[in-house]
Amino acid sequence: MRDSHPNLSYDRPALQTSAGLAWPGLQVERYQLEATELPAHFHAQHLLILHQGARPVRSHRRSGSVAEEALFAAGDVGLYPAGEYGPSGWDGPVDVVQLQVDVQALEDRARQGLDLRHVALRDRFRFEDGLLTQLGRQLLAAAGADHALGRLYAESLATTLFYHLIGFHATFERRIAPGRPLPAGVLSRIDAYLHDATHQPVTLEALAGLANLSVFHFARCFKQTTGQTPYQYVLSWKIRRAQQLLRAGELPLAAISDALGFASPSHFSAAFKRAVGQSPLAFQRG
Repeated sequence: MRDSHPNLSYDRPALQTSAGLAWPGLQVERYQLEATELPAHFHAQHLLILHQGARPVRSHRRSGSVAEEALFAAGDVGLYPAGEYGPSGWDGPVDVVQLQVDVQALEDRARQGLDLRHVALRDRFRFEDGLLTQLGRQLLAAAGADHALGRLYAESLATTLFYHLIGFHATFERRIAPGRPLPAGVLSRIDAYLHDATHQPVTLEALAGLANLSVFHFARCFKQTTGQTPYQYVLSWKIRRAQQLLRAGELPLAAISDALGFASPSHFSAAFKRAVGQSPLAFQRG
């Protein structure tokens, strides 16, 4: 019975958290914990735990008569679907990134345009997955700092995370249908939308709505059509627009940064230099 098991909780707050950012279907946190023994517990969300401590730690858990034990080193991952769990613990200090994936959000992502009747994450006590580790670290970094395209960047990472989990760490009844190129008219609508909403946050939902597609199908079709992810395309669009404004020479750097919706002039300058190979001021002088 669920009432017999308390919710999973630790004895200290997270060092970092995305709780205040209201990311749809996902929350990321970082914890540093001492050797701990957890009683039987319940968690309503799927948990993905990424170990990044400098020293390996031995972890164990028990479910009925089944006992498991493994040595977790930096880069090792644990995937624990929502539900009830027996006693568990670890024998030394740990530094972990914990991602809470909303059960309904994962179901919705799986079913939007995919015709999947059932999706179930696998329970995996310890395994290695370089992409999950990289995504977890990028999401944690995004929770602690502003990014050039704000929420769209985090949504792009979350979408990749969700569909990697579905494709490689879940069971489902039907495979994903192949994508198709987007009509030229859709790309024109997207460009017009970006022009009209230059300074506003851009979300995957808004872009997918212009194509009348689910977020996942839109992202796949968009990449097939343009060779870029939506995030890369929007950033490239903003950089091209910045080049036009810099050539015109009518606005200062800070005004261009604000007009294009960058988090700050420093973020704009960094993104511009990565894309163009020189700073905005150097580009303008040239």
